[in-house]
Order: sequence, then C-alpha cells, then structure tokens
Amino acid sequence: MIGTIATREVRGIYATLTGWIALAAAQLLLAWLLFSQLEVYQKILPDLVRSNSPLGLTDLVVSPTLSSASLLLLVLIPLLGMGSLADEQRSGRMQLLLSSPLPTHQLVLGKWLGLVLAMLPLLVMLLAMAVVLGLGSALDAGRLAAAFLGLLLFTAMAAAVTLLLSSLNEQPLAAAAMAWGLLFLLWLLDASGSSSLSLLALKDHLAPFLQGLVRTTDLVYFIAITAAALGLTTHRVWRLGGGE
Repeated sequence: MIGTIATREVRGIYATLTGWIALAAAQLLLAWLLFSQLEVYQKILPDLVRSNSPLGLTDLVVSPTLSSASLLLLVLIPLLGMGSLADEQRSGRMQLLLSSPLPTHQLVLGKWLGLVLAMLPLLVMLLAMAVVLGLGSALDAGRLAAAFLGLLLFTAMAAAVTLLLSSLNEQPLAAAAMAWGLLFLLWLLDASGSSSLSLLALKDHLAPFLQGLVRTTDLVYFIAITAAALGLTTHRVWRLGGGE
C-alpha cells in the first residue's frame, strides 16, 4: 500500500507542468554551473600543474556543483511537496482517506516516499553528469558516492519536514513558506556562533558528505530529524482523523 500511495504521489507531482518545468529548470541550472566550473578549472589547470597542487576535478568542479544542488533541492522540495497533505485537507479527500482501512503511518510513509522518489531524477541526472565528466579524467568514486548519499539523506529530511508542515496547513503556499523558513534557518545556523545551536546546523552536517566523509554523527542527524518529522506528521494526521 505504501508503494501504491508513493506511485500516486509521484504521478500527481508530474501530472502538471509545474513538476516538469521545475525539474528541467533545475537540471539546466546545474548543467550551466557544472560547465562554468569546468571552464574555470581548465583556465587554472596549468597553474595547478606547475604548483603541483593536490586539488583536482573533484575539488574544483564536482563538489561546488553538488553544493549548489543542495540549495536547489532546498527550494524545490517544499515547492513540489507543499500540497502533499494540504491539498488533501482543503479538498476534503483527507476524511475519505482516513475513513478507509489504510493505517495512518502507511499514508504518511507513502506520501513521503513519493516526494523523495520525485526528486530522484534530479539526483540521478546530477550523478550521471559527474560520471560522464569522469570518463575523460580521474574522479574520486568514493567521494562521489559519499556526496550522493549525503544529498539523498538531505532530500529525505527536507521531504519529511515539508510533509509535516503540509499537514499543519490547508494552504499549500503557507506550507511551502514555512518549510522554506525552517530549512533555511537550519542551513544558516552555522553562522549564529552558538555552540549549542551549531549542533542543528544543516550545512555543517551536509558538508562532510560532499568532502567524501561519512560520519556517524551526520547520519544520526539526518535520520533523527527525518524520523521525528515523520512521527509528528503521523500524529497530526491521526488527530485529523479524530484520534484522541
């Protein structure tokens, strides 16, 4: 049943032009950023060779592009997921769903998985661009795999947060605005200078993945926030169904 709901969610996102236009625009922007970085790299390559610099294609082209991709995902996920539960409440379909024998947690997991899968084409195309680039040069495969894992965990977390805020609103735009506000707050927390708040800094936990490092603390960060958001969403939907 989770798979059925996820499939329906993906089809709903790409049933309108909004999903396709957002995906195409993001892909074109990432391609432009990648080739811009590549052009700069080619210009400074003779200097790097002369100075025997350890910096290579992965450091100067791929990593900056992946970092830009995380910001694009931060914008796209709330945009495409804002109506996941908000539209169901506004249209009255939520009561029909909750009156069915479908368990609440399966409904939430299906919606979340569908949003994650809808973002997967962008991640796969980004990975494909990096792999094609590596055909003519030496890329660090391990670092690329760690970066892809980090972006996938980031996508899962952002989707869960978006779903939670979509369950709290009947207006999709309000849900998107709240999701953007919360996610950007987490992204900018590293600039607060507070050691306690820095534990929640999103960028500080994503950056190691982009550098090829897979740390337990970073895994726990993304998994914990994702699980907490999904748990709160499940409780919220359960209350919408009359749960006490």
